[in-house]
Amino acid sequence: MLIPMTKIHVIGHRDGLDATLACLQDLQAIHLLDVTQDQTAHLPPLAIDEAHQREMEELRYLRTRLEATLALASRPPVPTDADPIDPPDLGRVRRQLEEERPEIEALMRRLDTLRIDQESFPRYIASLRKLLPLVPELTELRGYETTALLVERRHRDVLGDLNAQLTELLGANFEIISDQVDPDTVGAVLVIPRQHAERVQALLGHEQLTRLRLPTRYESVPFREAIVAMERHVADIPTQIATVQEAVDAHIQPHTEWVGASRYLTRRLDQLGALRNLGATPHTFVISGWIPRADLERLRSALLRDVGEGVMVQEAPLDKTDTPPVLMHNPRSARPFEFLVRLIALPRYGSLDPTRLMMLFMPLFFGLMLGDVAYGILLLAIALAVHRRYRTRSPVVRDLSLIFLLSSAWTIIWGVVYGEFFGDLGHRLIGLEPLWINREEALEPLLVFAVAIGATHMVLALVLGVWEAIRLRSRHDATERVALLAALVGLFLVAGVASEQLPAGLMTPAVATVLVALVVLMSIGGALGVLLGPLELLGTIGNVLSYLRLAAIGLASVFLAKVANELGAAAPLWLGLIVAALFHALNLALGAFSPTIQALRLHYVEFFGKFYEEGGEPFTPFGVDVKSNNQTLTPV
Repeated sequence: MLIPMTKIHVIGHRDGLDATLACLQDLQAIHLLDVTQDQTAHLPPLAIDEAHQREMEELRYLRTRLEATLALASRPPVPTDADPIDPPDLGRVRRQLEEERPEIEALMRRLDTLRIDQESFPRYIASLRKLLPLVPELTELRGYETTALLVERRHRDVLGDLNAQLTELLGANFEIISDQVDPDTVGAVLVIPRQHAERVQALLGHEQLTRLRLPTRYESVPFREAIVAMERHVADIPTQIATVQEAVDAHIQPHTEWVGASRYLTRRLDQLGALRNLGATPHTFVISGWIPRADLERLRSALLRDVGEGVMVQEAPLDKTDTPPVLMHNPRSARPFEFLVRLIALPRYGSLDPTRLMMLFMPLFFGLMLGDVAYGILLLAIALAVHRRYRTRSPVVRDLSLIFLLSSAWTIIWGVVYGEFFGDLGHRLIGLEPLWINREEALEPLLVFAVAIGATHMVLALVLGVWEAIRLRSRHDATERVALLAALVGLFLVAGVASEQLPAGLMTPAVATVLVALVVLMSIGGALGVLLGPLELLGTIGNVLSYLRLAAIGLASVFLAKVANELGAAAPLWLGLIVAALFHALNLALGAFSPTIQALRLHYVEFFGKFYEEGGEPFTPFGVDVKSNNQTLTPV
């Protein structure tokens, strides 16, 4: 359900503004409005004075430095007090940051260098190792410099040109050794006198030559020794990184007050930022916002306790342009499904919250499609493991795991109904029989059942749509949905008579109902009603037939499980177990993914399309971090 909201004005003397903002921040129950957008508050916006502006700039700079420094630690310091520190301590925090800055910056430069080496050195070594067989076995290379080159095979003639130019420049006082190092590359090692290095480097600017430069610290080391030293360094990097990180932590971990300072800075900056939304006269301020109706008295009591009688709360009159924010509140079992509703859009304030309907039907459809006891047990175990691991780490993963828990339970229930355990393996081994229908054999009843579910779901959607249209006073939508509902009922009666399940005397009123509904649809469609009316009816019939996917996805799972069992039975025992396990694992993966997507599609496209009113603005209470607000607030 959507929590009822009321618009309020908090009015008080400007001397109590900071205390009022702090109280509202602690309460975390008011969604602030910009006073310039509130037609019921005829006040100019509060002008931020120079002192407040300077404070905001200083606190932003300090918070940026503080958060950047805390982020360098492998884990943040554990504060001794959960409450934010008082403002006077900020001066000490600034001094501490300045004192620690030189050492921390030096350590981070060292850490960055090590991480760059860890990423780049293996590439150096891999390339240089290809050239190692070409390096001449010289015990001394004093006065000489070794340069490694790589050339594309199709440009190997470039080495001949280079040899001629070096002969002209150096005579015989150089060595160039080349060979193919892989199918597409020719490697070369050039040994030249160090005093001619600059002149030689000018010749190496040819676009087909790729020079492998050693890191600066290894340029004067013999080629083979450089490779050995680099490999030794790469092996030692993890230890060095851990040592440097421990040194960084040693500078940050003792400052437990920094965490509290960061919380205080965020809190104070939120208060200062809220000033831009307020209205003011020379002596008073007005805060405009939305609050859950159930929290109104709690707000008045908190302001009276923390600020005093100088601040009053008034319920503001509503303007026709007012759009209250949306706060969803459902039973604990339904809350994970709020995430699925918000994936498309929040419902418009005052409309129907479909969360509980999704909790009822989405797992039911999932289980109806997968419908296997063994698969349900496996998914249940996986969902439980994921929930235990991530329930405190990720709200999204927590909600999804709870959705799969309920979906797995329905999968087990439908598996008992269908008599399936790894497909027909349960029947083969223990004689498991279906309670109602064998999906492998009874195709026609399964398809009829899927269409019946679709018809029921569409009728429910249209009934809800009529109710929504009446509540929102939309005569056009109400008429259209009533006509579609009547047409569907008439078509169901026609189908019942045609299949000899209903008396033949119902055919005439059934056809008449469809024709009258079609005429109504055409009449409300305006100039194009003759075309749009039939299309709308055909679209609704298509929505019903779309539920055939409930049978189709299930049949695909059944036959893939059967293939797995037959292949497993045809092979030797150990090989058969492996083959069957692989196919069942594939079927389980598909069974977790495809039914989820199809069940969501049936809700988002077919079901919601008949009644869902989207476009709500999320309720974002002052004092709550928007990034962590998961719309699970509960009014007190």
